Amino acid sequence: MSLFSRLGQVFSLPENLMDKSLVSEESLLLRVGYLAETFRSNGRANEASELERVIGLTDAAGPADTRCDPMLHVLNRLGTLVKSFLNQGKWDAAADLGALVLDIRESNYGEEDLPTMSAMNSLVSAHWGQGQFDDAAKLGERVTNLRKRILGEKNPQTLVSMSNLASAYRGQGRWEDAQKLDFRVLEIKAETSGRDHPSTLVSMANLATSYASQGRYSEAESIEQSLVEQGEEKFGATEASVLTWKSNLASTYRDQGHLSLAERLGREVVEARRDALGSKHSLTLTSIANLASTYRIQGRWEDAESLDREVVATSEATLGEKHPQTLMSISNLASTCRGQGRLEEAKDLGEKSATALKEVLGERHPHTLTALADVAVTYHVNGQRSDAITLSSQVLHMMEESLGEKHPHTLSVISNLGFMYQSQGKWDQAGGLAETVYTRRRSTLGEEHPDTVAALEDLRRISWVEAADRNVMARCK
Repeated sequence: MSLFSRLGQVFSLPENLMDKSLVSEESLLLRVGYLAETFRSNGRANEASELERVIGLTDAAGPADTRCDPMLHVLNRLGTLVKSFLNQGKWDAAADLGALVLDIRESNYGEEDLPTMSAMNSLVSAHWGQGQFDDAAKLGERVTNLRKRILGEKNPQTLVSMSNLASAYRGQGRWEDAQKLDFRVLEIKAETSGRDHPSTLVSMANLATSYASQGRYSEAESIEQSLVEQGEEKFGATEASVLTWKSNLASTYRDQGHLSLAERLGREVVEARRDALGSKHSLTLTSIANLASTYRIQGRWEDAESLDREVVATSEATLGEKHPQTLMSISNLASTCRGQGRLEEAKDLGEKSATALKEVLGERHPHTLTALADVAVTYHVNGQRSDAITLSSQVLHMMEESLGEKHPHTLSVISNLGFMYQSQGKWDQAGGLAETVYTRRRSTLGEEHPDTVAALEDLRRISWVEAADRNVMARCK
């Protein structure tokens, strides 16, 4: 969004229902019934009731058109319920029911059937929501290739699949691949629907997200500011897409060092999403986490901790303890604890998050590397200087390979490593790293970015210390 058991237990069926040759309306309803029972036994009574209601409606009403295949009638209702689960952020329910629907459709009607491809696309979205990015990308590539071949690249359904695949790539940390897809989708939509079409605007937002993921903040900010202005004028300030664009812009403001703007916009989005979606919705949690990050940079530790703990508790309850969003929220809380001097708690939380992210996403995933880099900082503050340098060096090597030498996250790790060398009096090594950080930040972020300014101050301080040391040595001679 499996990373963890979606329902808390394995969904199993009697062997006679696993035989694809017996996929009939009756066997489908039996499988749905078993799934509803599984939902209920795992504390998902609402999802079970919705599923049972669909079965009841199907039994009572039957096909509206007597010429309609009864199986299609059932599958259509179930497919609609999958989309309802997706809209509610009920990723596990959407994935379990979506997999069942896809299995039956593919068995009975083949993979080239249009509704079968729609079922694939829905399951891609469910996997993405669960944090199952590899599964989402694999199925996303399949449905995208099918739709390109059968419907053509410029068909609206193909473009939806391409956009979803780009989102899966972003989840995997494959930001260049995501950007290429996002750019192609935007190019086609601008040509076929016009640049002001709502669907085109959504694609612009996706491209901006890919830019921001690569550290191209100025390009992302330019697009996002334009989207927010257009969106508020056309759709209103609290429309769902507009809130997403505002949330993204708030994050970009934060990354650009515009903290007052980031805070104001972030608070607006959190309040609007709490009202519209509730505090437990995944989008609301993302907005709360982003606002907490802004508070952290501002040094507002208590405000950040309050929000961080809310996100961790709610994410564990609604998404699961090993969902990537949950694990990243734990890493954020670890940073907040460190900022308040609670080093043992920060260490425990940080190691827990990094270990689980390594297991779930892989050691070289950007989220894992960010969490590991944060653990290294905690080690340093905690006096584990050797461990801190060793871990930071390992993370730096992997970030340079996966993100590139000039990515802001890579530069942050170089900066951290330089500070660790400073604390040990290794000024030559620290000076070389400080010069690298300043030169690259000036190139990628600009002279006036707070991180660039901080890098210049660091470089000057090291130069002053080295000069002072040379003077002392000269006097000793």
